[in-house]
Amino acid sequence: MRHLKDLLKKLLHIEDTPERTALAYSIGIFLGFSPFLGFHTLAGLAIAFLFRLNRVAVLLGVWTNTPWWIVPYYMIATWVGMWVTGFWIDWATLNEIFQLGKDQGFMSSDFWNRIASQWGLLLSLGIGSLILCTLLSLVAYPLSLKWIRFYRSRLK
Repeated sequence: MRHLKDLLKKLLHIEDTPERTALAYSIGIFLGFSPFLGFHTLAGLAIAFLFRLNRVAVLLGVWTNTPWWIVPYYMIATWVGMWVTGFWIDWATLNEIFQLGKDQGFMSSDFWNRIASQWGLLLSLGIGSLILCTLLSLVAYPLSLKWIRFYRSRLK
């Protein structure tokens, strides 16, 4: 039983400093809100293992971007990216793309080919979400560090 406890502590890095745990969480936040949809968890685990970070903290950060947040977050991120890049799409084209998604399904190849043809929209999504995920991770570090220190002081 003692061996299993030691193994779990090593695996989860429970005895990490509050700074390393907060760093792991903020890296998870960065990855979770990054433009690389579908690769968040894999990237989080890879970085956690590579840099020997607290895997639970990284995954908690990654999974903060839940399905309820995805659509509003990426809409705002795309708007920020459009503001930065100066790319604007007309409403008729945008309506046409989403009508195609509603008619044929948002996972259809026609829908994604039409999205891909709007390189400025994809660039805006990427740049905007990189800006926002960086800001979110920079805010997450001090907040999570403060919370971890508070929590650990209450345990003592």
